[in-house]
Amino acid sequence: MSMPAVKKTPRKVLIKLHRWTGLVLLAFLFIAGFTGAAISFRAELERIINPDLFVVEPGNNARPYAEIITNVESRFPDAVAGMLRLPKRSDDALVVSLRPKQDVLGKQKPPAVMESSTRFDQVMVNPYTGKILGERNTTQFVLSRTNLLPLLSRLHYSLFLGKTGILVMGWCAVVWLVTLFFGLTLSWPAKSRRVASWLSLLKVRLKEGNFKINSDLHQFASVLIFPIMVIVSFSAMYLNLPEVVTQITNIVAPVTPIPHIKSTSPLQPTGIGCSVNDAIGIVQSTFPKTSVFSVNRDLKNGVYNIRFLLPGDVSPNGNNYAYISMATGHVEYLKLAATGSAGDRFINWMRPLHSGKAFGLFGQVAFFLGAIFLCVICVTGLNVYIGKISRRPSAEKV
Repeated sequence: MSMPAVKKTPRKVLIKLHRWTGLVLLAFLFIAGFTGAAISFRAELERIINPDLFVVEPGNNARPYAEIITNVESRFPDAVAGMLRLPKRSDDALVVSLRPKQDVLGKQKPPAVMESSTRFDQVMVNPYTGKILGERNTTQFVLSRTNLLPLLSRLHYSLFLGKTGILVMGWCAVVWLVTLFFGLTLSWPAKSRRVASWLSLLKVRLKEGNFKINSDLHQFASVLIFPIMVIVSFSAMYLNLPEVVTQITNIVAPVTPIPHIKSTSPLQPTGIGCSVNDAIGIVQSTFPKTSVFSVNRDLKNGVYNIRFLLPGDVSPNGNNYAYISMATGHVEYLKLAATGSAGDRFINWMRPLHSGKAFGLFGQVAFFLGAIFLCVICVTGLNVYIGKISRRPSAEKV
């Protein structure tokens, strides 16, 4: 093994800092790693685990979205159809998110922390027949095959503790980012310019007992996925503490704030003048190479918020948004990634970086393996600590 660059008192201080921050974060990071690995391929796993809900027989013509919305809302009279996640593949189901009527008429809550008062908040629909395939409440802790992926997702970013959990995981990400560099400094070889010095950090001594095996595995996994852990921890800071990261980003590169978008033409008593299909058509006619990911029906402000993909977007779901009046079809506001500021482009990278989807299938696989290695790091780190405790003299333990 190579000699470390940091020695004596500075090393002792760093070891204690790394050890205690690691122990504090241990449970949180293990949960994040385990659930992160499980949801790395969430869309693909949904199709495998719940094919009756997410896979349909392709047809010739899809039903109008207005008809589907009417059918869904008649089935669930205490709710309204909020966001429609459109099928990406010909055999994908349409996913409709439901919102309680009282929330739509009053102050809207962020979907990420909303505890739905409706029995179900997500409905899967066959887009060709309009048949409702199933429903589930993604805000409740339900141990079932249908709710498995939403459950793991909420555990991942909020521990199922709502806003408190989101803040806890966000600040855990901050501490994790700091302790990653503690660990890197401790591993940094004295002869860092030599490739052999770095390769020696990836050796695992299998014949020198459990303590050495755990210590070497901990270092091996940490060094191997260090870049991935830095990316994931920083992007997690933004996803859970967006205001903090945005304020810091604004210092270097201003982030364009999204204004409060409200239709200039209020909805008439006769109903919606521009249907979902019409609004999608407006976007597609303006941007012929686009692919629409979702349509959010903001009934309170009378606009459709349409998220769509254009060539060059870092997110596979698109980084562009069009706000279209429900009453007239007028484009009230357009937010395009290509014309955004440097700060906007930086923020656009956060979510696709966190999942690895910014780098396609290769990135997803790499980040999936990174999540597995994070669990290994947690287990081996705990074993190293326990091993050191057991090696101390009895008087020192007391």
